[in-house]
Amino acid sequence: MESMSVEPPVAEERAVWDMSPWFSSVESPEFVACRASWRSGVAALLEELEGLGRLEEGTVEGWAAALCRREEVQRGASHLWSYLHCSASADTGDEAIRRAHAAMSDDDASVERIRALVVDGLSGAAEGAFGALLDHPSLKGGQYTLGRLREQGRQRLPREMELLVADLAVSGHAAWGRLHDQIDGALSFELSTPEEPARRVPMSFKRSLTQDPDPRVRKAALEGSNAAWAQHAEALAASLNAIAGWRLTLNRWRGVEHFLTPALFQSAISAEVLDAMLGAVASRRPTLWGYLKHKARLIDRPRLGFQDLSCPLPQESPRRLGWSEARAQVIGAFERFEPELGDFARMAFERRWIDAEARAGKRSGGFCIRSLELGQTRIFMTFNHTLGDVQTLAHELGHAFHGWVMRDLRPLTQSYPMTLAETASMFGEAILADGVLADPQILAGDKAAVLDTRLSRAVGSLLDIPMRYQFEKSFYEERASGEVSASRLQALMIQAQRDCFGDCLDEGELDPWFWASKAHFFKTGANFYNFPYTFGYLFSQGVYARARREGPGFFEAYKALLRRTGSADPEVLAREALGVELARPDFWLESLDLVDDDLRRFEEAVACR
Repeated sequence: MESMSVEPPVAEERAVWDMSPWFSSVESPEFVACRASWRSGVAALLEELEGLGRLEEGTVEGWAAALCRREEVQRGASHLWSYLHCSASADTGDEAIRRAHAAMSDDDASVERIRALVVDGLSGAAEGAFGALLDHPSLKGGQYTLGRLREQGRQRLPREMELLVADLAVSGHAAWGRLHDQIDGALSFELSTPEEPARRVPMSFKRSLTQDPDPRVRKAALEGSNAAWAQHAEALAASLNAIAGWRLTLNRWRGVEHFLTPALFQSAISAEVLDAMLGAVASRRPTLWGYLKHKARLIDRPRLGFQDLSCPLPQESPRRLGWSEARAQVIGAFERFEPELGDFARMAFERRWIDAEARAGKRSGGFCIRSLELGQTRIFMTFNHTLGDVQTLAHELGHAFHGWVMRDLRPLTQSYPMTLAETASMFGEAILADGVLADPQILAGDKAAVLDTRLSRAVGSLLDIPMRYQFEKSFYEERASGEVSASRLQALMIQAQRDCFGDCLDEGELDPWFWASKAHFFKTGANFYNFPYTFGYLFSQGVYARARREGPGFFEAYKALLRRTGSADPEVLAREALGVELARPDFWLESLDLVDDDLRRFEEAVACR
């Protein structure tokens, strides 16, 4: 394995990350100087691009130099934004961080102006000039990304109008998305169960509470959190309507005929691939419905409530895993699969790349973010001692490994679509689950719990995510005719839950406020932040199945695939790395076969408990 001496290891303390390789604070001289230098570079690049105009044969040298400088801007932006996003997520109440985050958001307009100028300059160029640019030695390896930028310009407004859009987005479109983050970070709710006094808990605790072995706690968590979201119903509905309205209006002006077109472009897949995948998933819904009905019987319910979807199996004394045990499980599973992967996970723990401490003031959710400048990532999550939390840890470490194997590539080749972003994360989850299941000391109850967690993940990717897609698609269809009320949003969400979960869920315990609580619907940087997760899950399943068949020799091919995720469309990667066609259902159905196998093993394990 190549050297990992990015920084000297530090002693492990709490599950709190070390951000010192970035900055000591947003008010430190280093941060202030870095941001000032970066802003100066942005301003200089803007001036340079405005002077260049559209690419012509006589400006190829100038354009090549400008595109290389744009990579430096990207490198600096990732460094500053990763620090600010981590800091804002870890402590939502810090006013200095809020101010710095808002100030950096204002700079997004300049970054978008740069992108608009690049897209305009490349899309309007003659084939000869563009070909000469692609052949320029300073841009080696970046042909795919440059081609994507050129293609994006085929449905763009005139240059000055696109620059205006970039300027307005910061205080318009993006501001509505930031509103949801601010509400989420500050929100708490009352948790009230019959045997304990009511207490207020941060919204970030909700996910783990819905994995509590006590059904009363799970139900109280859903009801309490939804009551909190309901207090902000009008603001959140206005936010969602504004985000969608902005997109639909911009699409109309740009000549984009369907609201899914930008999402498909961002995901780098065709409508045929999306249809093939979703069709295959819909055909196998009964398998997962069977699992959910079986689980309902196990917890002595006629049907599950929405809050029960990730609940643990009933046990005499449910296990609470400590952080050290979670760490050992992940490192051990990764190491048995491939020593290099185990070394990487160990390094991430030792160098404190992970913030998993459960505390007030943290925003909810989890993520992995990287600095192109440092070649490092940081993982954010809340660990509440459940097996699901360990799976999340393996998931985010998979993301981190993806960034690690790409760290020496140029920025032009490090940006990959969301459809490929989940390849390594789901791969990490699969390794952990199989690693635990292969342990000869594992008890039948623990084996059933691991398979239950894995099947819960399948439910998330194959029922829950399509539910989100159906809701958002229905919402955009109605939003085209006018604003959609909060009550109508609830109705659309309930219908999507009924359609995707069939008769598995109790009609009185659905989740009408899911649209408000899920930050993915409020993402302004990505359209339809849902179906790529289903794609990523199934694509990763297919890659993992290939790894199991071919053994240790496949790991180098796996790393090569990850390194190419920013240099080729998913269909091309699948064809060249796996020999499959994604526009046909075969690949998706083969990946879904692994879910059938997990269900069979789950039923056997449950019977043996």
